[in-house]
Amino acid sequence: MRFSERFGIQRAEDEDWFDPHLSIDTRLFIDPLLLLTAGGDWADAHDELIAHFVHCYELVAKSIGKDSVSAKAARRLLTFPEPFELGLGYTAASTRGSGAGDSYAAQMADGIAVAMAAGLEQPEHIEEIGILNVGIGADRISDATANVLKARLISYTQGVARRHRVALDRHKVRNSRVTLEMARWHDEEVELPTNPTSGRPVILVPEFLLNKLQTLNADDWFDSHFNEDIRQSINLPVGKAVSKADIVSWARQHPDRVRDWAREQTSRRDLFSYDFGEDPLGVVQWDKEPSRFAAENPLPDRTVSTHDDLVELVRQVVQQFHRFIEHQRGWSLLWNEDGSEKPEEAVQLVFLGAAQQYLRYFDVELDREVELGRGPVDFKASSGTSARLIIEIKKLHNGKFWNGLRNQLPSYMKSDDASRD
Repeated sequence: MRFSERFGIQRAEDEDWFDPHLSIDTRLFIDPLLLLTAGGDWADAHDELIAHFVHCYELVAKSIGKDSVSAKAARRLLTFPEPFELGLGYTAASTRGSGAGDSYAAQMADGIAVAMAAGLEQPEHIEEIGILNVGIGADRISDATANVLKARLISYTQGVARRHRVALDRHKVRNSRVTLEMARWHDEEVELPTNPTSGRPVILVPEFLLNKLQTLNADDWFDSHFNEDIRQSINLPVGKAVSKADIVSWARQHPDRVRDWAREQTSRRDLFSYDFGEDPLGVVQWDKEPSRFAAENPLPDRTVSTHDDLVELVRQVVQQFHRFIEHQRGWSLLWNEDGSEKPEEAVQLVFLGAAQQYLRYFDVELDREVELGRGPVDFKASSGTSARLIIEIKKLHNGKFWNGLRNQLPSYMKSDDASRD
């Protein structure tokens, strides 16, 4: 269910807030560079973000050991817990967030130390830290930005809610604002809409700040004209991926290139956010049409109490999904207008949009990306405590297709004590 559906909102064309799903995170990220072109109430937001990190750079520079006052202050200001209220990022199974912000504070502080040692003594863009460090990726940069700007996002959400007469409840929000001079985050009770699936608050984000990755990222830096000599020297085969560790190693050897490239991107006239209309990743428009199809094409009533009952129900759901894709133009959700296919996750989400609608009617739970020891399984359907069924979806040309069928799926079944797949 979308935020707009839950609260009966008809979005006007001139409204810019992203309409989040209330039970599944959307795999998009806040792109700090887009703050530079945001304008309006967001015109000075990038300055606020950089000011936060300038202060952290100064604290790291003063540190004389990890237990010094400055080091501890820096780690406090660099503690960016995942903002589950936004419903963004890699936590696809729900919108709870990983809650691991504290554990990344030291890593972020080390990242700043590396950037300074590489010659980037003052931050111009926080994404530079991610290019110079293996463990700081799109999710960490997005989380950091959301934490620093959370007071703005809260105010923005309150404005949207009041315009649409959405009820606001009191919620305690972590890192709702910060006092740099005291190196202190403040947890405060604020008025926000309530997510009915979790009872937790919802914070909205403008669409113009969201992207599939940050504009300034390690892969694009490596692919830029600044590094043509490096690419030629290693004689990369066409299509061969380069590891983040290797890119970081070269970035640390050429920090001037990182800074020059970032400045070049800043001056581009074609900075753009995610294309919500085309939805090239298939992470936005996956639920409306499949759920509508399922509602208009119900399955016969049945009782689901045994493994065989559950297997038969899921078999019928898969048949309906097949029908939707091949005969009801569901395939259009899996292909882009230029003829390119959307990633495997798009197929999984479209299936989820239909399957949830069907299975909910029979009191069958469908959980996505459940961790079963050797990695996350795509879906787990369960009825009560005894009937469980694991569902994996893979494209036929996925290089791991047969491995998933012969090895991965049996391993998942063993981990979850499931007898059928």
